Amino acid sequence: MPMSPRDILSSVVFYLGVTVVTVLLLRFGTQYGLEKVAQDFTRMEPRLERGGHLFVNKWARLPQDLEYEDIIMYRRPLWKRASYQYEFARVVGKPGDVVELIGSKLWRAERREGKLEPRQPVTEPFLNPRDRPADFSAVLVPRNTVLVMFDSRNHREPLRDLLIPVRAIRGRVIR
Repeated sequence: MPMSPRDILSSVVFYLGVTVVTVLLLRFGTQYGLEKVAQDFTRMEPRLERGGHLFVNKWARLPQDLEYEDIIMYRRPLWKRASYQYEFARVVGKPGDVVELIGSKLWRAERREGKLEPRQPVTEPFLNPRDRPADFSAVLVPRNTVLVMFDSRNHREPLRDLLIPVRAIRGRVIR
């Protein structure tokens, strides 16, 4: 039985619609990903719950795509021995910024249009007030790197663990 032009047109429209929906779903899947927070990674509590699931925007990997206080997911450095492959931390410095921690207070001098702005205190309402992190002197954030810190700052983190190269960033956590 021959197909009528109407049947051919409806088949073309149906398969075109299925193709468009499939492409949109694939695009959404590659842009956003669902990640599980490692059970033993507790340095971002209570903001990130252990074992919880997060959406990560995998396209937000460059410093210009990130904002201060964004939580990012990045590959843990190879020298850190841990059971998890990824870590989560908060962006506190972008390339060219000067950041220092004095008396549990974070200070940042942002670089805008090639000029270093005056140093300003950073408000961090997400921190636990009982944490007493160790101070560190002024750090100039290198090019193609971001400076991150954890919300729980009772641990003394080596500076090399806090300077994250852009190539290690997997994406920005979406709340």
